[in-house]
Parts: sequence; C-alpha cells; structure tokens
Amino acid sequence: MVGIVRQLVQISVVEAWRDRTFAGDDVFDSRMDSLQNLTKGERRHVLIFSIEEAEQDAGSPGESGFLGRDCRMTGFVQAGVATGEAIKAKSGSIIVPKFGETDGACEASLNLLDWQWRRALQDHENPWALLFRDLVAEIGEIKDVRATDTTTGGKHAARFTQFHMETIPDPQPGDALPDVIERGLVLLEEDGDDGYAKVAAMWRQALVFGGDWPEWRQLQSALFASRGKLAALGYGPLSIDEEVDFDGAQLDVSGVGPVVVTDDP
Repeated sequence: MVGIVRQLVQISVVEAWRDRTFAGDDVFDSRMDSLQNLTKGERRHVLIFSIEEAEQDAGSPGESGFLGRDCRMTGFVQAGVATGEAIKAKSGSIIVPKFGETDGACEASLNLLDWQWRRALQDHENPWALLFRDLVAEIGEIKDVRATDTTTGGKHAARFTQFHMETIPDPQPGDALPDVIERGLVLLEEDGDDGYAKVAAMWRQALVFGGDWPEWRQLQSALFASRGKLAALGYGPLSIDEEVDFDGAQLDVSGVGPVVVTDDP
C-alpha cells in the first residue's frame, strides 16, 4: 500500500530518532547509505526503518475502494553496530559499512539502543514523535531476532525488530486534509531538507485531486460505485448524463383533486 500516511509514518520514525540515540545522525529510511567519514575498523551505531507489509481488511460500504480505509502496517527496524570494511575498487580501496560479528560489548550497547529508539517514539516534546503517534492508533505484536550469518551461523552485531501498526486511513478524493496530515506536510516543508520539501510539494499536488468535484461525485468515489448504482440509491443528478449538481427539486402534480381530511372518531 502506498499513500500519504505510509510516507509520513516512514519519515516521522526516522526523524524522531535523529540525534536522540547512540546512532546520532546515522539513521536511515529503508536502507543504509554510506556513513560519513567512516574509517577501517571503526564501529558506529546505526538505525534503519522500513515498512515491509500493509494489509487492509474488508470494511463498511464507505471503505470498499482503494482509499479511505484503515490499514495495518508492518514496521521493520534494523539496529546494529556497523564496522568499516575496506574493499577493493578500480580507484583503490573504499570503506563500506557492514554489520560485523558481535561480542558482549556490542550486545550491551544494542540493548540500550533498542530501548532508546522505542523511547524516542514515545517522546512527548518531539514534533516528529507526536506526528507518528497521531498517525498510528495502536502498536500490536512486536518480535525481534538477532542477525545471523546464513553461511557460518555466526551472530552479527545487529538486531531486527518487527512490529504491527494500526494506522489512520488515507483521505478520500475531495476530502479536506486531516489536521495530522497537514501538520506532517508542514514539518516536511519546514525541515530544511530539499528532498523533504519536494516530497511535500508532490503530495500537496496529488491530494487536491477531487477537490473540485460535486458532492455526489465524491460520494460515488467513497462508495466505489458505478454511476448507475449511485443513481439507483437516489443520489446525484436525475439524468445520468447531467453533470450539474442541484440543491433541491420541485414536483408538479396536475389532474388530482384536493384532498379533504375529516375527523373520523
């Protein structure tokens, strides 16, 4: 599932972590990039967040389409100690970060890092953490495993955590933006990151879709109904080809005598 809620959840987690754990600024969305100024053998804590799955159950008639539905997402956290490793390249050797083997010190620091990233998402002063909690109604099952080398069976200095989230629905076409989504877009615009500003601009352009539709067209979209089905329900213009909305109608009846109401004890 791709939508504005998913986008804001991904970014809000990463930004809620930034400079609030052992990882410092080494926090990433979906994959680990190169670590600035990493040297051979140096160890650095890192956090990576991604959304691996999303599921939407069958809902009410107003939730029978692709949008406007509650969603259950699966978040995936990679918390680890990256080690600088030299590899050969055409221009010489380059340093790349990899999760190395673990030891007692790494495990102790991972225990604290695990607590830190969870605590950061429950911060009551960080605007990104507040945004995350307004987007996510509930955290469900949480599971974590230690990273293991599939070839040797050795344990890496990394821990992978999976958790389920119940999120608010994406807006329907024509809906006014919910306050939480507007707040998320403003945070992106005011962050100072050009990439975030571009993401916010693209979403603002996309979310105006349907805003100029008449109410019956918005209802048709929400019900995921054909025009014929909507007319059968008594909504929309009387003519299936009529695009002009109306506020009321007058029925003229001729050839009918007056109705006399008498008291019948």
